[in-house]
Amino acid sequence: MNMEQPKQFLTPEQIALIKKPLPKEAVTPHPTKQNLSTIKAIYVTERLNDVFGVGSWVIETDIIGDIIEKTRKTSTGKDRTEYTAILKTCLSIPDYGIYYESIASSVNDDPGDACKGATTDAITKICSYIGIGIDVFKGQHDAALNSYQNESVTKYIDAVNKFDTKEEITEFAKTLPDDVKMNPTFRKSVSDKLKSL
Repeated sequence: MNMEQPKQFLTPEQIALIKKPLPKEAVTPHPTKQNLSTIKAIYVTERLNDVFGVGSWVIETDIIGDIIEKTRKTSTGKDRTEYTAILKTCLSIPDYGIYYESIASSVNDDPGDACKGATTDAITKICSYIGIGIDVFKGQHDAALNSYQNESVTKYIDAVNKFDTKEEITEFAKTLPDDVKMNPTFRKSVSDKLKSL
């Protein structure tokens, strides 16, 4: 792949958003492999859009070989036909000179869904190369998310402590994400600040 020189370089804000841990609901235990997690691909798509903009990145896929059809007996004795697809997926973000490839496979009862599964697996893997969801692949998602949330809450508490009126605090609190507003440490700090006014 011959990529042109990047037209743009990542800003510090983009880099911070790339490194920001995915939300808790984006990561679930792997359905068949203990001690592993899976990332819901839509959260990676959302992060790509947030960082680079809608329509600025491109995914291309190619099926490698034939989709394999196999019938096997289930534990209840019924026949089940499964399809295995192996795809090469490419992500390019031309304005930034970013290009990555990954090969992934997926098994499903539907050949189209097997292809989609292989594509989403590859997208999450490719995005880890950029840094999106990298803590999941390191097995550190919970710790990274907790650390990020604690840092965020500390920043918001510091901001609240600079206000001089209840009205300022109330207006500021309306702009905050729900997870911050519901954070027990944040709530106690706000309560203490309001009592001191």
